[in-house]
Amino acid sequence: MNKLLKLFGIITSLGMLLVLLMGAVVTKTGSGDGCGNSWPLCYGKVLPEAPEIETIIELSHRVVSATLGLLVIILAIWSWRKMAHLRETKFLATASVFLIVFQGLLGAAAVVWGQSDLVLASHFGFSLASFASVVLLTILAFEATGSQKKPNVSKKIRVHLYAVTIYSYLVVYTGALVRHTGSSMACGNVPFCNDDQLFAFTGQQGIQMLHRTAAILIFVWILYILIIGLKQRTESTMRKGLIIAFIFVSLQALSGILVVVSNLNLFLALFHGLFISGLFTVLLYLVMLSLRSARQ
Repeated sequence: MNKLLKLFGIITSLGMLLVLLMGAVVTKTGSGDGCGNSWPLCYGKVLPEAPEIETIIELSHRVVSATLGLLVIILAIWSWRKMAHLRETKFLATASVFLIVFQGLLGAAAVVWGQSDLVLASHFGFSLASFASVVLLTILAFEATGSQKKPNVSKKIRVHLYAVTIYSYLVVYTGALVRHTGSSMACGNVPFCNDDQLFAFTGQQGIQMLHRTAAILIFVWILYILIIGLKQRTESTMRKGLIIAFIFVSLQALSGILVVVSNLNLFLALFHGLFISGLFTVLLYLVMLSLRSARQ
């Protein structure tokens, strides 16, 4: 039974990643209004006749999201029943259900009441948190058949991890605002804005430069935590996690630069979203390990 739970968790995690990427495609292709202001139907129908490509993209996203919503609920109930003895299970199971439901409600609100920048940015933020909670539940399923990882993490690293994880979530919202306000190409140069304007503080350029500044800080911060961990010879699992986090933040920064240089290439933009999803999930896993260490 545990093998089936692990497999189901992997499938659900991959499905949630697909939902994230499909949501990014909806945004990048301007397909958010592909079904008009009708929800859950599309233009008042289950399957519209002769749909445009935007309608197909939006409708596909809705179908996949609804399917994954059901899978997440099943995973949460299954995990609760089989792994209730693990401290984090009930919290993650509850969080995964709440987040997937709230994510769906935000998506519906964006359709029915208009594509508000704030609502759309919040939708991506909750989607990311939902994905991370499902991945962590899946990790617990693997730990349930063995010994839980309980590394001894110094207080200094724990505090930095808590803070940088919260900060990274805020950075996600600045990136979402860049996309949903159409500010992705507001600055055509890297690292500064434009040839005749090195910095910007207002309008779309200000939003773009805010996100860049926030991203630079998270890169430096995670590098600093990694250096501390290596100097302190932190336990193997935590050290590997910090290295993976730094790889993700580096790839995120590189893909962000390439998005600008390539004039908003769709595939590069999807990879940019993929890397921040991986980074945030790894950071949350490290936070979970840190909390275990603090309780020892």
